[in-house]
Amino acid sequence: MTFAQVARIIGEELPPSAYKHPAWWGSDPKHTQAVWLDVGYLARPGLRARQVTFIRG
Repeated sequence: MTFAQVARIIGEELPPSAYKHPAWWGSDPKHTQAVWLDVGYLARPGLRARQVTFIRG
């Protein structure tokens, strides 16, 4: 899904770090934005394409 689609779903723009740092999408449960971990997914971002793939972990 595109970063724009993610932003639409959550109802707000993603922070600049989501576009610049793959670690923002990381699997560290200390990152409060990583709610996908709570439902069993990992995120694989493509920063250049501004897309993320969520994979069942």
